Amino acid sequence: MTKKYKWFIVIFFFIFLTIHEADRFIISAVAPQVMDEFKVTYSQLGLVFSLTVLVAALLYPVWGYLYDRYSRKMLAGLAALIWGFTTIFNALSRTFGEFFATRLATGIDDAAPPGIYSLVADYFEPYSRGKALGILNATGPLGAIIGTILSLSIVSMGLSWRNAFFITGPIGVIIGILTFFVIKDIPRGSSEPELQNLLEEDIYKAKFSDLPRLLKNRSLILLYLQGFWGVFPWNAITFWFVTYMEKERGMAPDIVMVVMSISLIAMVIGNLVAGVIGDWMFKRTKRGRAIFGAIVVFFSAVLIYLAIRARTNEEFMLFTILTAFEIPMAGPNVVAAITDITEPELRSSATGYLRFFENLGSAASPFLSGLLAESIGLGEAILWISVSTWLLCFVFFSLLAITIPRDVDRLRSLMKERAEKLKGG
Repeated sequence: MTKKYKWFIVIFFFIFLTIHEADRFIISAVAPQVMDEFKVTYSQLGLVFSLTVLVAALLYPVWGYLYDRYSRKMLAGLAALIWGFTTIFNALSRTFGEFFATRLATGIDDAAPPGIYSLVADYFEPYSRGKALGILNATGPLGAIIGTILSLSIVSMGLSWRNAFFITGPIGVIIGILTFFVIKDIPRGSSEPELQNLLEEDIYKAKFSDLPRLLKNRSLILLYLQGFWGVFPWNAITFWFVTYMEKERGMAPDIVMVVMSISLIAMVIGNLVAGVIGDWMFKRTKRGRAIFGAIVVFFSAVLIYLAIRARTNEEFMLFTILTAFEIPMAGPNVVAAITDITEPELRSSATGYLRFFENLGSAASPFLSGLLAESIGLGEAILWISVSTWLLCFVFFSLLAITIPRDVDRLRSLMKERAEKLKGG
């Protein structure tokens, strides 16, 4: 496979995931319109949001196994079609019951990205995966920017919230069709150094009986633990930071928008930089990604502390933007670390479990933050949830640095065994 085509794959899925993330973010910005049209309360719409996340969480392991068992290209295309059509159906709803049902359906395809990460990983060798995965990870904040701009533009023009989904829905369908025709499947394990030029067909596929092994791998368990706790700060900040800036720091809405826009751009850059650094460190030591993750979460805790404790709004803005640059850096290296220690045919499932645990943490964090805010204030709640859980993640990454070399060696030994069998047979 040519280098040019490998990067085409990355760019294609970068566009795929960016627009998909934009589609997911639109609903937050148009929520007031939806509430007014259907005459529903915060709690009713909030229940829709929560159940949609739950649908995605429950399906992560399912999608992961399917991606490890069947054609990743076909499943990625199917996921895009489901995204497109469910979004269009959601826009066509005329009652709250229809909106509720179709919105839940939009959660079906949210669990599909682990397969995309797995497919991309098979196009890149172990020491260069971080860069590719960092680019894909940058789609989260970039999609948030695009989705927010699109939805606010439509609202400011006095148009219905449906118009936003009539834009992203058909794009999802088009991307799904393109996936079938322009993406090439590649045998699982093709980019492993030991197996290069030995795999002519996709002979390594997951079996259901293989899945329990993932939960017995100590390094994976540590990655899942940091995933569960690591999303607590993310969700506390996502749900409450704008409210904190406006109510407790007294910042004007236009200034808040500027801070958030710059912060989202900083997150995109942070993802890209993280992939490069992670690959560089992994080349030098098998513990590289784990050490980098420990450094990232430690300084994330320091920076959020400095931001919340800032005496002036100027200091606050500076440390907030630095925090935004820092906090996404662990993400690409967590996914890359999974590929460093997991068999190619189980990587989608391994990543699916990670997303499952992250979604469990995502469900708990906003409520806990709000509960703490009522007793100690919103800023203090964000601060202590972020600092405590990131320091906990520092412990998990430090332990990972101890365990991961053995699991890296185990995978390399397995790849050598497979190579010898293929050469002999």
